[in-house]
Amino acid sequence: MRGFGRRLVRSWRVGILTPGMLLGWEMVAGLFALVRWCGQRPGWSVGLVLAAVALIVAIAGQFTQLARLFTGTPMPDWQTSWLLVWRYKWHWLVVEFCVAILALPLGSWGLSSRILVRLPLAANWVNFVSLHRRPVVLVAALIYLLLAGYLLLWGPRHFQRLTPQLKRPGTMGQMAGGLLICGLLTFGWWAIGEGLVRLNAVVGSKASPQLARLLLVASLAGVLILFAVTSILGVLTVVWSWCGQPELSLMPAFGEGHRRWWPIIGGVVCLGLAGAIVQQTMTQRPQFATTALISHRGVDHAWGVQNTIAALRHVSREHPTYVEMDLHETKDHRWVVLHDENLQALAARNVTPHQLTLRQLERLTVHENGQSTQLAGWPAYLRAAERLNQPLMVELKTTPKDSAGMAKRFAQQYGPRLIRDHDVVHSLDYRVVAQLRCREPQLKVGYILPFNWVAPQSVPADFYSFQQISASQQFIVAAHQMGVPAYIWTPDSRAKMTRMWALGADGQITNELRRLRAVTQQSPQRQGWAVLQNFIYSY
Repeated sequence: MRGFGRRLVRSWRVGILTPGMLLGWEMVAGLFALVRWCGQRPGWSVGLVLAAVALIVAIAGQFTQLARLFTGTPMPDWQTSWLLVWRYKWHWLVVEFCVAILALPLGSWGLSSRILVRLPLAANWVNFVSLHRRPVVLVAALIYLLLAGYLLLWGPRHFQRLTPQLKRPGTMGQMAGGLLICGLLTFGWWAIGEGLVRLNAVVGSKASPQLARLLLVASLAGVLILFAVTSILGVLTVVWSWCGQPELSLMPAFGEGHRRWWPIIGGVVCLGLAGAIVQQTMTQRPQFATTALISHRGVDHAWGVQNTIAALRHVSREHPTYVEMDLHETKDHRWVVLHDENLQALAARNVTPHQLTLRQLERLTVHENGQSTQLAGWPAYLRAAERLNQPLMVELKTTPKDSAGMAKRFAQQYGPRLIRDHDVVHSLDYRVVAQLRCREPQLKVGYILPFNWVAPQSVPADFYSFQQISASQQFIVAAHQMGVPAYIWTPDSRAKMTRMWALGADGQITNELRRLRAVTQQSPQRQGWAVLQNFIYSY
């Protein structure tokens, strides 16, 4: 094990300190930072495109340099590397495209969110993925694992085509060990970052705002620099596991004609870009915006049975901005207030709303949180909300058994009434969103995204309900550029609520309404730790 560690550390030293290599890493890190800085706001710009192209070329050049170094091929200057990059340009494009795919889940809230928020797709494609999200995610995960395993364990065979001088690729054991080291490096970076989050939380709650802000700036810079170092060491580890130990005797050949002050200039430029990213993070907008308080399924702190009139009456005392609730169509083409498609969990009946009439459903007793009450029909629930003067956020659920024209009929029967009551409607089915917006233009209709993976402009709506796991500021800003609010579902812990508040969400749909109110009444200056944690998650 000691021999393994010594060889690995020596490969790191060679891959970084060999003249010319340090400047290359600085170039890659600087361009990566520039892409992130230019990609803060949705949309495309000349600067972003040029920075992205330059980053792709720089990565290919650096990998070529690295491969020649680790395989013991003398190289007098960089010109040879650029010629090799151009000769194998299509291979490199394929390799970097595959690497980009593998990187998407690892930065779903960061660099990749800056890519996905610019991804335009047809609305029917987006809707298909949303409605079939479980099988789609399962297939995507399987493809991802196969691609990751193939590239990481068989990468040297493809690498050999790009670097013909590679004659002795690493063993499977060495490659597996390299992947383990990469995992440990990443875990170490994350652990240090989370330690800084805890430190900022303590200092922010007790120290002066000026000291808390200074610590936050230092923490952001430290996390960013440590991420760059961790990434470089991880790349060196993977290449070392592929190629074996570098030839130390050839190191001087890489320094001919190289000026020592260039790496210093590169380091200064990288630090400047890091400072720009930290400043951008500290001043980003929106941040800690006024937040709508929305009760998920009409409950608060597990009191009452979800989606029932009794729970509505109880939660309305907290005066939420909206009470979010769910509707299913019944056998007689009316609507019942219910989330699940099956009544097994709440009523111990293995039936669906489409098998019973509204009158039959209203006779059922539902149980949850140690309480019982009658299942609510939509007409009765709406009348109760109107008597309480409580605005609703209605989720209109769809199934393959819904009647033809269900959404249009709903708009015709209830659209004017919902508009008068200042209620809003949203759905996971974009067909419903489009039909309601067309039928009742004055009715606010939103689209629910189970995960954020496409430009919101692809599915125009009056507001968006983003899933909190993959929520990022880029998607919130994209919604604001369209002039519509962005709500987040369903953060329940104080930490998650504070993080979503720090992202600038216009509202949060939660099961813990009083907790959310308490969170948003805190001083934003004391919540710098949430900005730091969002920054960590962005990588």
